[in-house]
Amino acid sequence: MKKLVIAICLLAVTTLSAQTKKEKLYPFKTAVIEYTYEGNATGTQSLYIDNYGWRQCKIEQTTSKAFGQKSETNKAEITKDFDIYSWDLKTKQGGKMRNTLAEDLMNDPDFDPEEFGQKTMDMLGFKKTGTETINGKLCEVWKGMGGSTIWMWNSLAMKSEVKLLGTKTIWTATTVKINEGVPAGKFDLPSDVKFEDMGTTDPVDMMNRGMKKAQEEEGKQSGDTQKSEEPPIKSLKDLKGFLKKIKTE
Repeated sequence: MKKLVIAICLLAVTTLSAQTKKEKLYPFKTAVIEYTYEGNATGTQSLYIDNYGWRQCKIEQTTSKAFGQKSETNKAEITKDFDIYSWDLKTKQGGKMRNTLAEDLMNDPDFDPEEFGQKTMDMLGFKKTGTETINGKLCEVWKGMGGSTIWMWNSLAMKSEVKLLGTKTIWTATTVKINEGVPAGKFDLPSDVKFEDMGTTDPVDMMNRGMKKAQEEEGKQSGDTQKSEEPPIKSLKDLKGFLKKIKTE
């Protein structure tokens, strides 16, 4: 279970690893992708990509049901180079973060994004099992612990099926437009939102927090209230060292 949660949290890291090539983050200039959610979460997500990935906008509007609780997500996120702006579409509360991990990777002459992504997936227990066509795109199929599956095409998830703590959510790309442009204004920050400076964002920290949350949830399920384990990876250096160790074993 811990590996599964790490996989979910590190989707951002594996995506990042494929998106830190010095000139182009994606092999296409623009993309518009519409996702539909089903299962324990229903709703939609829209993803807009421009300038080979250096500008992105994601809008998510979903309703989730788990453990008898219902929650709604109405949020938007715009990424410009290494700056990430996110806000709640209803409350108009927002924050700004700087992705220093991406900057560090960009400045590392020994960083190999493809190898990093593959080794990260291996570490998480995900294995490439074959190929399958989703919405006309021939995707690599990656299966992990807990029965979760990700269908990847050109560093984009065309479909994901995540099983976690008795829940199951599937999101599928229903519309994929490549190099057809992006509607005007999608990367404009809203004038009615005040963005609080949140400092920096670190996917490694996200991974460890997700792992800790999984341990807590497992403890609640089993009645075991023992203290959570110390996170095994505390920094980018730890993560890269771990992946290097895997490579040499």
